[in-house]
Amino acid sequence: MAEIVRQTTVARDGMHNAFTDLQYWQGNYWVGYRKGTSHASMDGEAVVAVSNDRQRFREVAHLKMPGDCRDPKLLPIDKNLMAAYFPSWPDGAHKRWTDEEGVVRRNLQQYISFTRNGYDWEPIKPILEPRNWLWRIRPHEGRYYGLIQNLTGDWSNGNKPHELNLAVSDDLLEWETIARIGEGLGLNESDIHFCPDGEAWIVSRTAKSDEKVGSYFAASTLPYDEWEVQPMYPIVHAPVFLHHEDSLYVAGRAPTRPENEVFRFCSRFALWCVERGKIEPVLHIPAVGDCSYPGMIKDPEGRICMSYYSQHAYKMGVIEPPADTEGDLKGSAADVYFLELDL
Repeated sequence: MAEIVRQTTVARDGMHNAFTDLQYWQGNYWVGYRKGTSHASMDGEAVVAVSNDRQRFREVAHLKMPGDCRDPKLLPIDKNLMAAYFPSWPDGAHKRWTDEEGVVRRNLQQYISFTRNGYDWEPIKPILEPRNWLWRIRPHEGRYYGLIQNLTGDWSNGNKPHELNLAVSDDLLEWETIARIGEGLGLNESDIHFCPDGEAWIVSRTAKSDEKVGSYFAASTLPYDEWEVQPMYPIVHAPVFLHHEDSLYVAGRAPTRPENEVFRFCSRFALWCVERGKIEPVLHIPAVGDCSYPGMIKDPEGRICMSYYSQHAYKMGVIEPPADTEGDLKGSAADVYFLELDL
């Protein structure tokens, strides 16, 4: 039976620490996350923390570009090089403007940086055209495959013009789009897994979910330019895959049902086993409020490790949430955690 073996706090400083990723590189555990005063504040920056014992983490790098930087991901390239990639809302996550053609837009720019030791990072570079969010990169057959949230559509009248593109790159700087996946379905946060036979699977959240559809499952074979897409339930926010002992797992957040009064401020942060077109629950991971957005790896010794964030220490009265001088930030604090799981 799956269970949580141990939990460690990575970041707890009264800030909104969130949107995590996890990698093992150069003999250490590296956690990336966003730090800001609130969920969508303009001081958001990408932070990298490190541990060599899975118990004590320390922040060793802060990457910042103009605007609200968020959702940093880490990607080991080889034993001497690792990348961090993250987008920024230069005008803020909720700012909209109308272009000369009368189309309502939102500004977003994707960035990447590289390091040889995790502490010293090269100058941050912009990549991709504006309003393209590189959500997840997975290496396969010597190339890099990236799932991109295309946000170039019209945001007027309550529209959420999310589209999901699959792109490929040889250097992480120049990307070629090879497919649009589930056009018109509002697909966005997603992960991709390449099966041993070469087939690719995707689980993606949709911005157009309803009571019967929360996520979508997609499958394709080489050259990955045509995809079969089918609805799936429940919604999985920020899905991340892990292959372990012939099973594929996905972790992410699914909201609780509104009729659940006891846990009305909680979220179902969970681990599921992925089968073609469906997911089966494996483990509920306690988390409260603004939470989830995990990273997940298997380390060289076979440990299943996960990063995520939660507000349970504040929402459940363990710690008094901080407030600024005007009191309007109270309740924004969130902490980052590291888990070891037994599957």
